[in-house]
Amino acid sequence: MNNLKDKVCIVTGSTSGIGLVTAKELAKMGATTILVARDKNRGKAALAEVIEYSKNEHTDLLFCDFSSRSSIISFTDLFKKKYNRLDILVNNAGMISNKRIETDSGIEMTFAVNHLGYFMTTNLLLDLLKDTPASRIVVVASDLHFRGNIDIDNLMHKEDYDGFRAYSDSKLANVLFTYKLADILKDYDTTINAVHPGVIKTKFGVEDRTSNQTFPMGRISPDDGAKTLIYLSTSLDVKGVSGKYFNQINMERSAEMSYDKGLIDEFWRKSIEYSAMI
Repeated sequence: MNNLKDKVCIVTGSTSGIGLVTAKELAKMGATTILVARDKNRGKAALAEVIEYSKNEHTDLLFCDFSSRSSIISFTDLFKKKYNRLDILVNNAGMISNKRIETDSGIEMTFAVNHLGYFMTTNLLLDLLKDTPASRIVVVASDLHFRGNIDIDNLMHKEDYDGFRAYSDSKLANVLFTYKLADILKDYDTTINAVHPGVIKTKFGVEDRTSNQTFPMGRISPDDGAKTLIYLSTSLDVKGVSGKYFNQINMERSAEMSYDKGLIDEFWRKSIEYSAMI
């Protein structure tokens, strides 16, 4: 779908990397594209870059801290006041931290941002997505989910925190979330898929949430990595495809734990519980 005129898209984590490239390309295709940022200055700079690149004035900037329940609610409420449809939701915002930190409400930060942020945002926008024909949800996960483990009794990693493990667990959480929501949406014209976009050359880290520690990552450029997000957002090849895991544009089997229906259901209930606390 090279012409996205009259379509409305949200891209979270859109101030840099694959999120910014995805926003630029969706806007260039004609979509009304909403960037979501935590930092106002970076958000404004990204918005200007998207408009300059796409020549599309139908762009918008909203703000959200995905570690905060009240911020997520404010963001989604404002979006629903401004727009009456949502064709594409790209859940891309994320973080990784070398030390354990908590949200103001006591939730481990990586779990809060990388999983609960996706979980709350999507569910708060779900009615709008269901009311929009052929809407799509893209969940940016990672092949690191294969190293993840969902221990319902230790989701907060209070005693054994390791940044890489917490990140891997959060990416497995993304896949479980995708599969459960796909099942919930099976009778609706809304699809959801999880994707590993590749290992991106980007300064992916923790910004100002902790120290200046970052985790070196990357073999492919943000431009190449974003192609996967754009493919799942727009390609007719995946029209009607839902509840799948993609490694770039190839559909693949995810980690065995992600197919445990009992765990998926229990984790969904736990996610609702933690969402009330974030």
